[in-house]
Amino acid sequence: MGIVIAVANNKGGVAKTTTACNLAHGLAMDIEAAGGGVILVDLDPQSSAAKFFGVYNQVYSASNQNGSCISFYLTNQANLAETVIHLDRPDDGLPRPNLYLIPASRELEYTTEDLIANETDRLRDEARGRRGRKAAPPLDDLLTHYLAPVIEQFDYVILDCPPKLDTLKTAVYNVADYVIAPTAADYMSVSGLMEHTEDLASLKEFKQVKAELALVVPTVVRSREVLDREMRDLLVETYGAERVADPIPASVSIKQSPAAGGRSIFEYKPNTPASDAYWHLAQRVRNELT
Repeated sequence: MGIVIAVANNKGGVAKTTTACNLAHGLAMDIEAAGGGVILVDLDPQSSAAKFFGVYNQVYSASNQNGSCISFYLTNQANLAETVIHLDRPDDGLPRPNLYLIPASRELEYTTEDLIANETDRLRDEARGRRGRKAAPPLDDLLTHYLAPVIEQFDYVILDCPPKLDTLKTAVYNVADYVIAPTAADYMSVSGLMEHTEDLASLKEFKQVKAELALVVPTVVRSREVLDREMRDLLVETYGAERVADPIPASVSIKQSPAAGGRSIFEYKPNTPASDAYWHLAQRVRNELT
């Protein structure tokens, strides 16, 4: 059984996709010798993960009707094999033999609307005693149902979550074992993080979701800035040193790597403080989240 990790934070602009993608690749590199696999599941309709890894041409769009999207899998319009994209790009000098992606597209926005309507119908049927008429699983268990074969096949399943989970919030926290929450080292981002983790704690208490907060990851950190150091101290004070990962430094290379042909930081600028920071994060996940 694989480990499911949701990279999530209600606050936008805190490097969630960057962290999810680099973490997924770091884990895939680390376990390659053991023959394991890592799959990244994009839940953001902006298709950011596919763009990050340079495979957006394989994602569904108005001009690519044969492309992949998780929405088709969640609505039984495509099977798993038709949905998964292999991120191995040896012809481009980017070998990733055990790294895969389930992409998202704008279609996911419409699908979530349909899922809400189906859930309303299901609940209405239950209230009227028509149990079992709907074949679709309850919305809160949707990802647990559809990602079950994925979890069986891969060592790690990384969920790249949008700023607002909304419809799929409980579904994400039901299927995820752990949550990793990136946050920029500024006051508004840290405040947003605290609201997010309070929300997770409330869901865990009242809806009894499975996920637990594993790590907070300070991103875009400028170690010489007083405010950045103060915010990291606040994170340690709030969550404990054991839950605060080593900071990811502010780096132009991190921003440039996806634009350089869809490269992770390990491919674009290896052996730099930025790549070392994400490598340490992957190592910590590998060693601690088992």
